[in-house]
This record gives sequence, C-alpha cells and structure tokens, in this order.
Amino acid sequence: MNKTIEKYMYLIIEIAIVLAFTAFIYFNKTTYVTYFCPFMQKMYTTKLIYPALLIFACSHIAGFALCAFFKTKVSALVDAYQKRHENISIEKDTDKAKISALEAKIATLEAALDSALKNK
Repeated sequence: MNKTIEKYMYLIIEIAIVLAFTAFIYFNKTTYVTYFCPFMQKMYTTKLIYPALLIFACSHIAGFALCAFFKTKVSALVDAYQKRHENISIEKDTDKAKISALEAKIATLEAALDSALKNK
C-alpha cells in the first residue's frame, strides 16, 4: 500500500479514537467512580474523567514508546542489511577485477606462446 495512504489512514483512525474518547468523557462528565486503593486501604470516589484521562494518556505514551522501540529495531536491521549489501557488491567488484586481471594475463601468455611458436 502507498505510504501516504497509510499515514492518512493512521491519522484518521487516531482522530476517530480521540473524538470517541472526547464524546465518552462529555457524556459521562457527571459520573462518579468509587475504587479501592490497596496501598492506603481506603475507598476513594472521584469523577470518571480523571481515571479515564490517566488511562488515555498512559496508553498513548506506551504506544509511542513501543513504536519508537520497533522503529529503532527496524532501522538497525535496515542498516545491517545495507552494510551487508555493500560488502557483497564490493566483493563482486573485486571478483570482477580479479577475473579481468586473469583474462589479461591469459591473453598475454597466449600472445607470447603464439610469438614463440612462430619464431621456432
């Protein structure tokens, strides 16, 4: 698939997720949540918007970190592949140079043999 189409698709999906989250928060802005904190051994009551925003922000940060990790891993693999490709092309060039040098030596020896046979 075309890279620009992929970028626009990801952008549209991200905008849709943010809009859906915003609509969820808007329609539940007066909803309260009660939860138990195991460290303090207490029950707390808070608006739904605060834990939802916390989860939303943490998920985006985690997604960014995961993408950055994969991007560095892929770029390292690409660099290794490019280095390997360069080494292979250099080896091919040196092999071609060796072959042409050997062909030149063979041509010289053939010419010397022909001249030696004619002088006999």
